[in-house]
Amino acid sequence: MEQSTSSRSPSPQEILLEVELDENEVKEFEKQVKIITSPEFSPDKKSMVVSLDVLPLALLEQAAVTEMPPRFAVPVTDIKVAEGLDAVFECVVTGTPVPVVQWFRGDACATPGTGKYVVSQKEGLHSLKVKNVGPSDSGLYRCQATNRLGEGKAPVFLKQISDVEVWQGDVARLSVSVTGSPTPKIQWFFNGRKLTPCMDCKLEFAGSDHSLILPRAGVQDEGEYRCVASSAHGETSCSAQLRVRQRQPGSPCFARQPGSVLCAPGSTAVFEYTVEGRPRPDVLWSKGSERLLSDARRSIAQRPDGSGSLTEWHCVEEDSGLYTCRAVSALGEATSVLTVTGKYRPSNSSLFPQNTGVYCNAFTSILEVSPALVN
Repeated sequence: MEQSTSSRSPSPQEILLEVELDENEVKEFEKQVKIITSPEFSPDKKSMVVSLDVLPLALLEQAAVTEMPPRFAVPVTDIKVAEGLDAVFECVVTGTPVPVVQWFRGDACATPGTGKYVVSQKEGLHSLKVKNVGPSDSGLYRCQATNRLGEGKAPVFLKQISDVEVWQGDVARLSVSVTGSPTPKIQWFFNGRKLTPCMDCKLEFAGSDHSLILPRAGVQDEGEYRCVASSAHGETSCSAQLRVRQRQPGSPCFARQPGSVLCAPGSTAVFEYTVEGRPRPDVLWSKGSERLLSDARRSIAQRPDGSGSLTEWHCVEEDSGLYTCRAVSALGEATSVLTVTGKYRPSNSSLFPQNTGVYCNAFTSILEVSPALVN
């Protein structure tokens, strides 16, 4: 059986059945159970899945109310409106006990008392109206539904992938940052085809940061890349284009690329490379936007045969991060991106989060305000 991609979360009282019954058996089965239908729209609202909760009558006789965690039958979606108009977010929430629904802009609760927001609900349909929007109202809006059966949040991209352009043979890196509870499952797709780790495609993650890395990008790698984050509470995705530029003869390229390292505090990290090109390229190192030079804690070497290295002594936590090695000449440049990760053991840490006894399901959307038209 394929794993469901629905945002629906099962309750402890549900039973999953996969059986074949004839007509008489179906009639007898219907006498012993209660079937509850729950419609749920796909994220693009182009299709609908109807879930069937099959609940034994004996269980219903023991409990007057069947408890169900909150779920978004129809999630909120992104909105783009003209300046001066009202923006209305809507969603349909189900659950037993009836969930408490709150709206947020960023981390702040969108309360009606400010006069800016109007919150309403009718039979599970919840809405947030943002009145007379202006550019300052653009941002991230979130609906959260809560009851006592647990805790969870739909996946949300804190940073989406963006278009990338690299030289042929260079490293291509597409990165996202995503959050959610439980931790979302991350999948990458190239022109609609699911990608798996191999020599030509590496997948890295550290906390909420995920990256797709192509060690030596070629023209065959050009196209659309999509990242999908999914969990029991929903699914979201983002996409970007990769463009690979052809090199001129003699332009810089890495015959050996420096690799990412994991190091303990106080140890030494060494990045070695070999670069080719005519004329011989200059090699520049940086961490983030900061240019790196040789000093008391690091050494940068570049040899006539094109090989070289960056050595970091006595590594500390602050040395963790994204490093870039650039080979530059009059014919162009080649770039290699790598990471230094410090391996630390937190003190007084808890292996498992405590159960709050509150179930929380949330969806997030973006409001974008376009400038008003001038006649």
